[in-house]
Amino acid sequence: MPNDGTQTHTDPQRTCVRLRQDLETPLTTLTTPFGTALYLYARSSDSVAASTIGQDYLAFCYDDHNLTFAVCDGVGQSFMGDLAARVLGDGLNAWLWSLDEKPADAESFSQATADALNLLTKAGEETVNAFSLPDHLPPILVQALYQQRQYGSESMFVAGRLALDADEPWVALCWLGDSPVAAIDFNGELVDLGPRGHTSERWNATTGVKGEVHTWVGSAEGVARVAGYTDGLATGHVPTDADLARLLQTWVSDPPQDDASLFDVRLAPSPETTGQEAPPEPEVLESAFRRDESRPITVDEERTPVRDVQPIETAEASSAVEGWRPLTEKERERAPEARPVEPEPVMPEGLPDTAELLSTLSSQALSGALGIPGAGGMPTPSTQQQVQMWQQAALLGLTSAALAMLMVDRLMKQQDEQEKKKP
Repeated sequence: MPNDGTQTHTDPQRTCVRLRQDLETPLTTLTTPFGTALYLYARSSDSVAASTIGQDYLAFCYDDHNLTFAVCDGVGQSFMGDLAARVLGDGLNAWLWSLDEKPADAESFSQATADALNLLTKAGEETVNAFSLPDHLPPILVQALYQQRQYGSESMFVAGRLALDADEPWVALCWLGDSPVAAIDFNGELVDLGPRGHTSERWNATTGVKGEVHTWVGSAEGVARVAGYTDGLATGHVPTDADLARLLQTWVSDPPQDDASLFDVRLAPSPETTGQEAPPEPEVLESAFRRDESRPITVDEERTPVRDVQPIETAEASSAVEGWRPLTEKERERAPEARPVEPEPVMPEGLPDTAELLSTLSSQALSGALGIPGAGGMPTPSTQQQVQMWQQAALLGLTSAALAMLMVDRLMKQQDEQEKKKP
């Protein structure tokens, strides 16, 4: 398996790239016949510190004129959300690639996507059931994981298909959940894709689609850029090149609070669509890249062809990138009563309240679980306290099952080693 964070598969029809979930993929540029694709994958600070797998998953496929992509955000409070994200991402790419023609409209595309996702539950259920829990886990954690397995593994997503060799080139986008997706025209204006999704919408690997699959279908002739990403980027607008440079520099020493993934394809890059008047200076970005072959973002001087060798003709730019409205603007304008309301979680009896547990689940406690002395003069919790803390966090759904399982396993091994050293 490659060490650069990607798995690449090429057949006569297409090339597919799947990013690994257990390590970082720095911002990478890929030149294709129809434009430049940028992608990245960064695990959360907790996952990096604990050396555990990330919950996001990113995969895409392309040939000379076609592209599919899926950016999936696994739900950490479900059973091993990374499993659902991986099955979902691969399944979406395969299904979107199979589309022979432009969907008739957004409504029919939404129904077709939902039907495809519900059929994908066979593979999802097999993957969830086949996952083996490590031996020697405490019974209370096994019980929590069993309950989560019964509930299923879940993920949100944003995905798309670009068909640029058709008589009328088209773009079809779909999303479930609140991961942002954007299409930008030549003037740097956001194409109106409709309302953003909600966190209550997701795909369950066992039961299928929960909520409404949102879609947009339109011509590719006026689209200069398409981007999909997870909320770990922590930006309220489509990231500009300057935003990406800043994030990369920050993440070198301070990983994001949540897993972050981005897929960004530029069909016709320009200062209006990427957010800068000139390419970043190489030395500005050098420290942010973690492998030599990574390259800084560049803005091509000429427009990139969509099909054959005919470039897209663009109108004079009339607005700056600073004028982009946040993707959440429509959500903010909606009446409060129109917004979906998620039910309050039911807390098991005999466990500390949420505020108390969140306070305990601090970076100091995580440091203690990793064998690092307590920070700020505070004593490191005992091994038993730390085990109980992670067990309770899993039961309450305040942390992912994967992280809790890894931490408890590590703590138990650490305790065994300490016992062996005793005279």
